[in-house]
Amino acid sequence: MVLDLLRRKKPSRQEAQERLRIAAILDLALGQRAKVHVQFDEKDSNLTGVTATILEVAEAAVILELGGVASLKDRFLKKKVACFFRIVEREARHREIFYTFSSKIQRIDTGVGGFPRITVSFPAALSGAQRRKSLRMKPGFQQFSHISIWKYEASGGFDMAKPTVAYSHFKSGLALITNISAGGLRFFLRRSHVRDSGLEPAKGDRFIVFLMFTEKLPKLRDEYWLVAKVNNIQPDPVTGDLALGLEFVANGVRQPDSGKVEWSKIADNVIDDLAQRIYLWHVALYRDRGLS
Repeated sequence: MVLDLLRRKKPSRQEAQERLRIAAILDLALGQRAKVHVQFDEKDSNLTGVTATILEVAEAAVILELGGVASLKDRFLKKKVACFFRIVEREARHREIFYTFSSKIQRIDTGVGGFPRITVSFPAALSGAQRRKSLRMKPGFQQFSHISIWKYEASGGFDMAKPTVAYSHFKSGLALITNISAGGLRFFLRRSHVRDSGLEPAKGDRFIVFLMFTEKLPKLRDEYWLVAKVNNIQPDPVTGDLALGLEFVANGVRQPDSGKVEWSKIADNVIDDLAQRIYLWHVALYRDRGLS
């Protein structure tokens, strides 16, 4: 035993600093009661939808109270889990950051309220750090029940009945949303539609974007009206296809009484409820692929 103690290496200064950084982030998540999404290894379980809150951050372990599961059997002891959570950092500016870590279950018991609790080993690494605006996803076409994009003319207004890029164009593959974030999107147009629409975009041009999402989520809108400006244009010199990067600059909400769209400037270049939807997509992707 004495020899084992002598063989143990004293943590380097860098390792000690990293451990303090991880502890500080976990303490912040504890204080904010951040929801932790827990992913079990596929070979151990097919459990999905398991969430947790952090009850305690200790020197060698983290205690999590689970939700979405009534109990957890002892066979999960020593099994690996991956956790994904979001915190809000309030420094000079309010921002949300996403983190993941992997660990092993050391202990399983039941909390005061009857909820299962797991004690996991203190994570050796914590990765992530993506801001809400930069968290981008490539959505599948099936995630939208409608998409339309209009070129906003300099003279003002746009013809509702004649979108520059209609839902049918996305359905047929003439157009594609290649990624979307809470601050903008990037879409791709085939050469034939670029030619047929007479589209000759320039940096700074405005588009009206209308999106309807297939999945209904509590407290989140199903439809979005957005004003977006062109930030970058990438024509393919060989195929003639066109990719446009748009930044959202105004957010519209349809009023239930009049049906009119009420517009407002986007604060901090981020649409909060859209950020939440993309965050949930991101979590689902981690569940599907598993976290390492």
